[in-house]
Amino acid sequence: MQSLRFLCLGILVTFATCSHSKTAKPIEEILWLQSKTPPFHLSKETKQLGLCDDLTQQLMHSIKGVKHTRLVLPQKRINKYIDEGRNVCFPCAIYKRSANKQFLYSLPTAVYPPHNIITTAAKAPQLTSKHGNPINLVGLLADKNFTYGQADARRFSVQINNIIENSLTHSNVSMSWSSDNESGVVMERLKHGSLDYSLDYPFITSHFSKGNQSNIVNLPIAQNKNKLVPIAVGCATNAPNNFASMAIKKINHALKNNILTSEQYKNNQQYWLNEHFGDFNKAYNQYVLNFDSQTNDAPINTADQSQNKEQL
Repeated sequence: MQSLRFLCLGILVTFATCSHSKTAKPIEEILWLQSKTPPFHLSKETKQLGLCDDLTQQLMHSIKGVKHTRLVLPQKRINKYIDEGRNVCFPCAIYKRSANKQFLYSLPTAVYPPHNIITTAAKAPQLTSKHGNPINLVGLLADKNFTYGQADARRFSVQINNIIENSLTHSNVSMSWSSDNESGVVMERLKHGSLDYSLDYPFITSHFSKGNQSNIVNLPIAQNKNKLVPIAVGCATNAPNNFASMAIKKINHALKNNILTSEQYKNNQQYWLNEHFGDFNKAYNQYVLNFDSQTNDAPINTADQSQNKEQL
């Protein structure tokens, strides 16, 4: 009986050890996904790194013992890689406190200003006279007199996505199918009158306006006027062998110990975002360096905070 008990115990220990070793299989490679969407990602010819390029570069340098591969893909192909459960991480996803069917999220790496209406200087008075300033997005999207457009694969915060899905009940919508420089294509269509308005971050407009006297302007949205958007690295939850958890553990370690406090990283973020905050340093310290995952989730309501002065 005693020998039988030891035999059973040995089998259980062996089974537990095998199970543990199977789930604890070390990560061999991280595929870093990026698209041709400035200013998140810029070509290698430019001196200034894109918002997500610098982060990816520093993570690849900081995380040792893992092969790092960058894949430049159209946004639809990126979504396919994520859904298929490959060993992929996306450097600039909108942060969620809990994992979902796409991503397990790292610590917040950045905080962005709210999504805005993007339109032309000539069209803006028409939009605000009918739908207010800040713009009532529900009313505008339901208005058949104005043509809304976006890149087909472009997605926003959960709140904005829900408003679009529930309010666009007419056919006066124009999608852009280009897989190259998706944001730039939308900007060109706005300039040439193919669209009346779109949605995106205000720093997108700033990037495409530099040096060419663009007639594109930003208008705040009533439904999210004071809601900042925290950003994080997302790793595919469908990937096998507990990839997402182990990758995020390595990523968080690099973020806390090397990247988020580095002057290089902070200066890159400030270059792109500073003009869209009343006090960028305060926002960065509060929502990135001192982020509290128990009390903050995306989006962050800053109705009473002075650091979120929107640029119109």
